[in-house]
Amino acid sequence: MCSVRVRDEQESPEVKLKEQIGKHPRYCFTYEGQPMRADVTNTAWHAALKRSGIKDFRVHDLRHTWASWHRQAGTSCDELKDLGGWKSRPMVGRYAKFATESLLSAASRIESRREGL
Repeated sequence: MCSVRVRDEQESPEVKLKEQIGKHPRYCFTYEGQPMRADVTNTAWHAALKRSGIKDFRVHDLRHTWASWHRQAGTSCDELKDLGGWKSRPMVGRYAKFATESLLSAASRIESRREGL
């Protein structure tokens, strides 16, 4: 689990991630124009984590965030399976989690149908 100390909204992980959009035609995280690999363990990476106050974090954790954001935005399990390169839907479920708001919306669907009767 990643713990993040956020000083203000402009420094939040979501804001920092969104700043990367469009900087490379294919990859989200690059260094000197090359894609960052999953085995990033160099001094610069550790220094950046320390400066940001992020503890217990791996680059792979971003895959979980990416998948969860997709599910919360309405991407289907089958679409996400193909996008993420997973071989099965159960693997998608391990990575992609719904936000509480999404579950509340899903749970309330039956209430709105009952009220219409």
